[in-house]
Amino acid sequence: MSFNKIIIYGHLGRDPEMRYTPQGVPVCTFSVATSERKKGQGDNEPTETTTWFRITAWRNLAETANKFLKKGSPVYVEGRLAAREWTDNEGTKRTSLEVTATELHLMGSRSDGEGRAERATSGEPTPEETVNDKDVPF
Repeated sequence: MSFNKIIIYGHLGRDPEMRYTPQGVPVCTFSVATSERKKGQGDNEPTETTTWFRITAWRNLAETANKFLKKGSPVYVEGRLAAREWTDNEGTKRTSLEVTATELHLMGSRSDGEGRAERATSGEPTPEETVNDKDVPF
């Protein structure tokens, strides 16, 4: 048995982008940043490290993310992690951390109108739907 699950709590770095596959399946992408503070070396000045994750949500999760999230929104995401390597325009090898969301919790208060800790689950495509990377228009 194998298992791949990641939990992320962070803030959106930009507004979500909604697209649709040729079969009409909604797909939403957004980026989430997490931060970690550590004591500095020698001078004891704290340093902050930010890690970015590219999140892909499908179906009802995609619709929920697109409707309620915006740049800066706090969000809790559960999903499967994959690291993708690619080469940028300058020839430098890069790695991006990509998560396919299986659960989404909108973490705003009722007064800020963000999410009121609402929960949406698994918006992934079903196995009978053929959705390839080339089908997604981004």
